[in-house]
Amino acid sequence: MVYEMFQTKVTDALQARLGDRYDLILQKVPKNNGILLDGLAIMRKGAGSSPTIYLNSYYERYLEGVPLDAVIDEIFQLYQENSTVTHLDFSILNDFSLLRDKVLYKLIHTASNPDLLSDVPSVPYLDLSIVFYLFLEKTEFGQMTALIHNDHLKTWDTSLDELYRLASDNTPRMLPAELKSMSEVMKSIAREHLGSDYRDNFIDDLLSVPTVSPLYVLTNCSGICGACTLLYPDQLKNFADLMGKDLVILPSSIHEVLLIPYEDAISFDEMADMVSHINRAEVPVEDRLSDQVYLYSRELDAVIFAGTPVSSVLS
Repeated sequence: MVYEMFQTKVTDALQARLGDRYDLILQKVPKNNGILLDGLAIMRKGAGSSPTIYLNSYYERYLEGVPLDAVIDEIFQLYQENSTVTHLDFSILNDFSLLRDKVLYKLIHTASNPDLLSDVPSVPYLDLSIVFYLFLEKTEFGQMTALIHNDHLKTWDTSLDELYRLASDNTPRMLPAELKSMSEVMKSIAREHLGSDYRDNFIDDLLSVPTVSPLYVLTNCSGICGACTLLYPDQLKNFADLMGKDLVILPSSIHEVLLIPYEDAISFDEMADMVSHINRAEVPVEDRLSDQVYLYSRELDAVIFAGTPVSSVLS
């Protein structure tokens, strides 16, 4: 079954289950790095907001052999689980006085997002761009956010400088940074997957292999769009001072960065090759941040390019 037919059958089946009180709308939803996903918005008549379910991954499951009825059951169950999310009154989007403490920022790759960046306010940062969004609500099912577009600035009669000032205050406060060693992260993953079979000493043995320098993971408390924590005031400075060294910064994804205390043995070109390989082998396109390696310099108290600047599109 071709993808377009799959979309139609899923939409028709869900419409039959939900009835005339619901409108189902298929729409292309732009994501990071030029990715377009197919979103199915399920709108209860009279509601101000609706959950959107992306069908791309469900089509892949169908191609892998999952029966169509089972796929539709999964989508319907996902909607039911999320249909209780509080429906926001979107009229508040017209009143900036109610939104000032909800303005946050995140980082995206500049060269990979020309169309998006032509439509949203942004601040350049190395080969990246700082863009802004509204953190509207957090529930047990996730976060409800809305990207801020140029038209919003006109509606709100505000400026890019004001957005940046608000986001610089709000983001560290609402989504504080979390810095963990790679061993802590791996132990946490092991605990989650091994359950009662988890043993600290076994993981310690696995992590005892010597490396050039220890790895640390920097993100925010939600683990979503946490790479922007490298912008937080004094975040890198305090850690670099604690280590007594400059910091090599590897852009793991839009959600986190890896920090390595700088050693003379580190080759920036080799690090860049590794980041590029991992981006293309392991990281979904919509989550990629950059192939560039950065360095936090204690002397400059700034993040700079490490090695040769990279400007390629993340495809």
